[in-house]
Amino acid sequence: MIKLDKISFSYNNEKIISEMSAELEEKKIYCIMGPSGIGKTTLMNLIAGLKAVDSGKITGSEKMRKSYIFQENRLLPHMSVIDNLKYVTDNTEKIDDALRKTGLIADKDKRVTQLSGGMARRTAIARATAFDGDIFFIDEPLYGLDAKTSQGILEMIKSTVKDKTAFIITHSPEEAFFLADRIIFIDSKPVTGLRIDDKNHFSCPDEIKAELL
Repeated sequence: MIKLDKISFSYNNEKIISEMSAELEEKKIYCIMGPSGIGKTTLMNLIAGLKAVDSGKITGSEKMRKSYIFQENRLLPHMSVIDNLKYVTDNTEKIDDALRKTGLIADKDKRVTQLSGGMARRTAIARATAFDGDIFFIDEPLYGLDAKTSQGILEMIKSTVKDKTAFIITHSPEEAFFLADRIIFIDSKPVTGLRIDDKNHFSCPDEIKAELL
């Protein structure tokens, strides 16, 4: 269980999260949804330990190996595709599998500076899946990908995080319903509590859904 105990966080003197508590089950896939700027990435970064809370405590994920796909790809630009993967793991079987599933086998020796935006995104996804952590943090998985590529990448992500803990930020209800076990919806700032629904019982006000789409 990952526990958030009365956590608070501010940025530039703006309160983003205030005295919030929640319990999040392990080995569940959570999609985090809400309007832009509401605090979705901040919440995920706090759970991942990339940011420190101002007060309160987060426990339960300290010893987990973490795989992260940022909205910015954060690749090592002076390296090739395959060397970006080798930087995080020496497991050649997982590297080859990740390159194959992301369609990058033929381009594995290209430098990051030679890649299109979509190829760079797939490289970031391949790196995280090759590392294969115990818990995944994924910010907008299909960012920069075309429609033809997106479905295959979604299926890859879903199979990779199966039976693991994952937090995935998305603005797409369709992505959320495809990937998630639970949906976390944030609709006010500062965030004082989380509405966590089973995806089959999730409802979203039409005016908010319009923002997400």
